[in-house]
Order: sequence, then C-alpha cells, then structure tokens
Amino acid sequence: MRYLHALVALVIVCTAAATEPGTSVYRNKEYGILLHVPSGAWICSVPYSGANHGVALLLGTKDERLCKQSSGKRWVSVFASYNVSDETKTLHQNLEWHCKNNSAGGVCGQAPVGLSVHGLRSETARLDYADGSMEVYVVTQAGKPDPDFDPSVPSINYNVSLHTNAQNYDADLEVFRAVLNNLKIAPGSH
Repeated sequence: MRYLHALVALVIVCTAAATEPGTSVYRNKEYGILLHVPSGAWICSVPYSGANHGVALLLGTKDERLCKQSSGKRWVSVFASYNVSDETKTLHQNLEWHCKNNSAGGVCGQAPVGLSVHGLRSETARLDYADGSMEVYVVTQAGKPDPDFDPSVPSINYNVSLHTNAQNYDADLEVFRAVLNNLKIAPGSH
C-alpha cells in the first residue's frame, strides 16, 4: 500500500511538472513581474548594470553570445519603467513613443488581434522595417497612480515586444502569445 501511495504521488508530481508553463521563471520584485518562460524562449542571463527593468528572451537559439549583440537575433523583451515622462504618461502616448523612437523612419501599423497583457488594458502596434525585420509592441500600465499628475494614470509603464523577421514571424508570434499568456504583472506583490 505504501508503494501505491508513492506511485500516486510520483504521478501527481510528474503531471504537475508537465503542466508547468515554462522551464524557467523570471521574477522582478521592483516592477512586480512574474514570467514562466514558455518553451521556445531562453532567458538572456547577461548581468545588468544598474536597475533591472525586465528580461530579454532569445528565440530560435540558446547562444547567449547573441544577448550582447544589438542585431542578428530574434527576441522578446519585457521592459518596465516608472511613468515619469510627460511623453509617455497615458497608455496611448506610451505606444506612440515606442513607434516614433524605435521606427527608424517607419510608421506603426496594426498588430495581430488578440494580443494583450492578461487582466490589464493594453494597446498594440506592429512596425515593419525596410530590412524585412519587424517588431510587435504590447504596452500596458499598472501600479499606484501618481497623485501629482493624474489619479487615473498608473505609475509604471510596461512594454512587451517581439523582434523577428518574415521567415520566423508565425512561429515567433506563437511564442510571443505564450509569453503574454504567462506574464503576471502586479507591482508590490512578488
């Protein structure tokens, strides 16, 4: 009977492990980010200099040497910062800022439908670059409002972005959706 109980416990543990959304977990207490990293994405473990604003995930490779390069890689980024700039106070301003400042002269278009950070109002855009690469942005806000600005505007901006190319777009978008589905944002609770 003892062996039967041990076998049942082993099956339960193995089943729970099989349903775990990712093989690794990223936590950021300052910005309240919890992310179970889905398969197909690998955390860049490059040390930060200064504040830890989020995580970069490599797609299609586990070669960490790419983490330090600015090009030649596909990635997902989860980035948080305090909402202190007048240019990014509202959710829409935050999205427009990303489109303007990361566009290399391009104009953001419509992102695929159904992209959002679960439980939070989100705005999305897609940016196509001349070299065939593209970015998809999902922005949201959370945290206590800033009483000196507007009590309806949260204090933290979050930007979740996918950088990919046409050849890998569909597969990378699937991983990006999994990141969004596994991302929990609750400032002050982790």
